[in-house]
Amino acid sequence: MKKYIKTGIGILIVVILAFLYAHIDKNSYLYDRNADTSTFISTGTLLEGETISQGFVSEEEILSGINMKCSVLGDASDVEVQYSLRDIETGKAVASGSVKAGEINNNKFNQFWMEPIDSAKGKEYLLEITETGADAANGVSFYVVPQKEEGAQVLNIKNNETEGSLAVRYVSHRFDMETFVVLLGFAAFIVIFMKLLYKLFK
Repeated sequence: MKKYIKTGIGILIVVILAFLYAHIDKNSYLYDRNADTSTFISTGTLLEGETISQGFVSEEEILSGINMKCSVLGDASDVEVQYSLRDIETGKAVASGSVKAGEINNNKFNQFWMEPIDSAKGKEYLLEITETGADAANGVSFYVVPQKEEGAQVLNIKNNETEGSLAVRYVSHRFDMETFVVLLGFAAFIVIFMKLLYKLFK
């Protein structure tokens, strides 16, 4: 009886650990992830009154943030980037946030978190980006990729409709069944393998 209890507890612990580990940050790409990085085009900094907007249709139920490639130009110590998501159907901003340029990793993808949005699947959103404190030589620049994925909609840079998509992914922090199943399968494989080794060398 004790053996079965220990086995049951062991299985329960493995399932719980796999469940916790399977909560991941799922990235959904708006740009063609196979595009050559040499084709990425810099937008330049955003001066007062200038905006970048990127429309997209969410394929995820939950939106937790965005993951966007940025470059920091010159002395951007007093620059701040503001970002928001607007529900295109209602016209209302449903999430927003800001980050100081000093916290941005230059020439890398940076995660910008916001209040989670539920029931987002199938809805159209507009990502809007502005900057404060920037000038032409000092601030944060973003990247445009000529090839975009199906979910990406209209890209507008400084009041100019632009071909392609921002180098951006939207992030969904959620439970991933595929990861959960793979982890359980791997754990089962380890257990079976160890039992076979034990029998072999017993």
